[in-house]
This record gives sequence, structure tokens and C-alpha cells, in this order.
Amino acid sequence: MVSKLLSLLSPSLLAEKLTELIPNLFGAFVIAIVFWGIGRVVKRTVGTALEKSNVAEDVRKLLLRFLRYIVAIVALLTIASQLGFNIGALVAGLGILGLAFSFASQDTVQNIISGVSIIIDRPFGQGDWISMGPLHATVTDIRLRTTVLTSFDNETIVVPNKDLVQERIINYTLTPKIRVKVPVGIAYKENIQSARDTILSTLQGHGRIMKEPAPAVIVTELGGSSVNLELRFWTEDSPLKFPLQFEYTEKIKKALDAADIEIPFPHLQLFLEDSAGLGRLSGGPHS
Repeated sequence: MVSKLLSLLSPSLLAEKLTELIPNLFGAFVIAIVFWGIGRVVKRTVGTALEKSNVAEDVRKLLLRFLRYIVAIVALLTIASQLGFNIGALVAGLGILGLAFSFASQDTVQNIISGVSIIIDRPFGQGDWISMGPLHATVTDIRLRTTVLTSFDNETIVVPNKDLVQERIINYTLTPKIRVKVPVGIAYKENIQSARDTILSTLQGHGRIMKEPAPAVIVTELGGSSVNLELRFWTEDSPLKFPLQFEYTEKIKKALDAADIEIPFPHLQLFLEDSAGLGRLSGGPHS
């Protein structure tokens, strides 16, 4: 056994094997150079075509990355064949390995597929203001597996793409014109039209508010302690939604106070009927 191993490691045999491999190694080197050039040409040609077609930058990057991977895989298989490897067995082995990997990382695969869907469908882009449930944030970066958001409190939030695809997303940047709603309640004894006129007067001379559609004050509910009104107006600058809401909540409070229109706090009104038991408790004539 040892003698056989030594014979395989003999300098003459190694030199012979190396001599046999030199043409294959040279061919593999040439193939690598050729595929490197093909990759450069494909990247330049496809990239230029996509740019002229006004394809979004994120989509261009994704497609070019996939093309680069495809060229690299074909190049590796061709080089392996040139070096004498069994390509059929290699491809079968890679298929089994890929199947095992897909079972082991289903969440990762789902996130990547969702990331591709987001990049292609483009429900939002980098820099857009979106809301997902109670969360309002700006899109900082869209990756294959995750999307990075920055909240209005400057918190960095990394969300798996499969969660984003399944959520109801509102993109405020896609529709800059937005309606602002400011709720307020007045006492039942107050005149609704007087309150409406007072609230609308706070909008006079404000350049950030659209004249059409015209601002309005509507009755939304007859509440337990108040008649609930809502000021509604439109602005063409969607990031002003919350600043304007906060600003006009304060302005409406001051205007109603100045007009002596009551904004009630929640209270309970109790009516008591006259009875013998109540008279005894109060020391009245029934006692």
C-alpha cells in the first residue's frame, strides 16, 4: 500500500500528470478570460438598453446582478468540463444541495422573492413616505431580503420583505395631494353653524391650504358629551399632514375660546325622580 502511494507521488509521474493538465489549464484560463469579456459586454449592453427604456435604477441593478450570476455559473460549468469534471454529476449534486438549502432557509427564500416583487412592482421607492398600520416612516433602502425604514422619530427599522408584501401599505409620496382632518367637539347648547364659521375663519390667508376642493366642517357624531365636528381641507404637500393637523388643533381651540363656544369635557348627567325613599334620604317631607 505504501509502495503504491509512493509510486503515485514520484516526481516523474507528477511531471507526466502536470504535462497532461497544462493544455486543459490553459484552456480553462482562456475560457475564464472569454467569459469575463462576455460578462462586461452583457452588463454594458443590457444596462444601456434598460437605462434608455427608463427602467428604474433598483430594477436595473437587480437584473444586472442576476445576469452576472448566470454568466458566472455558465463559466464555472464550462471550466469544470474543460478540466475533466463530470458536469452531469456536478449539476445533480448542485440541485440536491439547492433543494436542501431551500428547505433549511424557507424564510430567507420568501424574503428574497418578496424583495424581487417589491423591486419590480415598485409599490414604494427609496425616499418615499409610507405607513404600515400605525407606523409612519421613510424608506431608506430596499434590499433583496429586507427593507430599511426610518421612522419620524429617527429610529431605524429593518422589516423582512415578506412582512411588507403581506401588509396594507399607504404610500403618501405617490399622491402628494392629501386631505387633513382635525376633530373637535362642541357643547350641545352651542350653535353648530356659528362653530363652523369660527373654525373656517382660522384658514383665512393660509397659502398651504388648497381652495379647491373647498375646506369644510362636518358633523361626524352626536357623542355622549359633545357634538363632534371635523375640519377637513386639502394640501398639495403630503409631509405637512401631521404638522397642519397639530397646528389647527391649537388654532381651533383658541378661536372657539375667543368666540365663547364651549368645548366640553366628558361628563355624566344624572336625573333623579322624586320618591319616598329619596325623600327620606334627603330629609324632605317624606321622611
